[in-house]
Amino acid sequence: MARDIFWQALVDLSRKDGVTIFISTHYMSEATRCDRISLMHEGRVLVSDTPEAIREAAGAATLDDAFIHYLERAQGARGKPAATDQVDLGAEASSAPQRRQGRFSLARLLSFSWRESLELRRDPIRLTLASVGSVILMIVLGYGISMDVEDLKFAVLDFDQTIASQSYVNDLAGSRYFDEQPPLVDHADIDRRMRAGEISLALEIPPGFAADVERGRPVEIGAWFDGAMPMRADTVRGYVQGMHVHWLTEQLRQVYGEDALAGSYSLEMRYRYNPDVESLAAMVPAVIPLLLMLIPAMLAVLSVAREKETGSIVNLYVTPALRLEFLLGKQVPYIVLGFINFLLLLLLAVFVFGVPVKGSLLALSAGALVYVTLSTGLGLLISAFTRSQVAALFFTALATLIPATQYGGIIDPVSSLEGTGRVIGEVFPTSHFVTISRGVFAKALDFGDLAGSFLPMLLLVPVLVVLGAFFVRKQEA
Repeated sequence: MARDIFWQALVDLSRKDGVTIFISTHYMSEATRCDRISLMHEGRVLVSDTPEAIREAAGAATLDDAFIHYLERAQGARGKPAATDQVDLGAEASSAPQRRQGRFSLARLLSFSWRESLELRRDPIRLTLASVGSVILMIVLGYGISMDVEDLKFAVLDFDQTIASQSYVNDLAGSRYFDEQPPLVDHADIDRRMRAGEISLALEIPPGFAADVERGRPVEIGAWFDGAMPMRADTVRGYVQGMHVHWLTEQLRQVYGEDALAGSYSLEMRYRYNPDVESLAAMVPAVIPLLLMLIPAMLAVLSVAREKETGSIVNLYVTPALRLEFLLGKQVPYIVLGFINFLLLLLLAVFVFGVPVKGSLLALSAGALVYVTLSTGLGLLISAFTRSQVAALFFTALATLIPATQYGGIIDPVSSLEGTGRVIGEVFPTSHFVTISRGVFAKALDFGDLAGSFLPMLLLVPVLVVLGAFFVRKQEA
């Protein structure tokens, strides 16, 4: 109804005031209402006349059939327009697009970029996602992903009840890693409280514990760990074992003096990077590559999927613009936005999370620029296979999050992977930028140290661009 009112208003205006109105449409039902039309394909005029004359000349029942007739005739002539195709439009005007069609035009590329920038500015949802979406996710993931074990709740089932056993418990409770809870009553109490989540560690001190310590005999205790999170349980086990050995050494030294340790050795461990072994210092530099892969790729894929849904992509089909111009023009604004997101995440890492940049900031910035180019290129490549924005978001999330988290070296190093997982990890760009990010943040690395991570990403840039240009069609099937 609204469309009919719009068209009637245009007809009344043109007839009343003698105004010439140009309409661009790909709906034949709208074209039939015009006094004179031109059928176009790939920026070339096929025929120009009144709708009825075009239909009769083609011997077609409908204007759609007439368009197909002229299209087939043009394709049969191998793209060379017939002389009648250019009537009333002027040979110079109609031939100019043909001369420029096969040449790359920076002006057309920038026009696509400018148009996409305007579209982004007018869409508050996408603009919000582009500007603060990565910041919000950075805060959530930065504080949410932690492998640290501090204030771990534990309880003790003490069958010895001696000063030595109490000293053992106090040694653990005095550490920042453990938080002592009320003592256990029996083995059933262990199961009940651990199942309820009240404790994550239960220790059983057997009878004769103090006597074994005094006589220098092997001292053993029982330890039950909550293994629902295997990595956390393994970390807790390491803490308990280390503190157990430390306590026994101190007891032997107090009872027998330094002579009791003669002939033994002491192993002092130091961490060269991240000496406090904090998850925040390790995860924040790894979350930055994860977000710079997800958000820019989503924004880029939505830019093309939106045009497919609204039908505005027909502007690409009927113009002499090259697919490479279209894709690069779409990509440029999101590369800029992706780099701005990187700067925001960098400020969060340094000033909010307290993770300093120890290496070359220029190397980190250059790596981020190449990386967001890859992520937006991946999004545009995915857009070639999706027709709706929902499908585009779904496939982009799968194609970025799963490889980045599982094979990108964020949790486990790529060198520890095997088979197909190792291949994906070596090819997917996240693994290389994680190396750059962690190397600059924690290890004070610069360009010379990170050349091996820059090279694979630089080689992947033209590959994604060529694949995107190959799979994005100039006409829907």
